[in-house]
Amino acid sequence: MSRHITDHARSASEGARLKRFLELQRKEGIHPAVQELSQRAHGNSGARVTQFVRIERHEET
Repeated sequence: MSRHITDHARSASEGARLKRFLELQRKEGIHPAVQELSQRAHGNSGARVTQFVRIERHEET
């Protein structure tokens, strides 16, 4: 029975290709869509957490 495809060792060329790809991605910086999402307001998350904890504890208001 042959080995599964994921059981085979990677070739040395894949490591170099991955390293080069990551270098290029890091030089390009953060994608504009990611920047926009990270700058969005998160709202009143403290109040939401309090409500979720109250619900989890089965507390009445």
